[in-house]
Amino acid sequence: MENDDYQPLLRRRRNSYLKWTESQVLEFLELVLDLVNDVPESLKKPTAQKFSAKVMERLYTFKDSNNVVLKNKMRLLRTQYISAVQ
Repeated sequence: MENDDYQPLLRRRRNSYLKWTESQVLEFLELVLDLVNDVPESLKKPTAQKFSAKVMERLYTFKDSNNVVLKNKMRLLRTQYISAVQ
């Protein structure tokens, strides 16, 4: 009993995602640098969600994104930096 109309189920993303351009990455890094330049201990303080909210309200580019997207990008950039330094 072969069914010619069978199509496998597609995997779909539950969370939103953002395709980052190089200019967006640079803009994001400059903003993070500006936010923590005065007080380096303020990175992700008091919480990562509030820090992401500060980023989103400062830059129009990231208005449509959410905390998870910014957290993941920050983690990726941090690991890329650490591997480049080593």
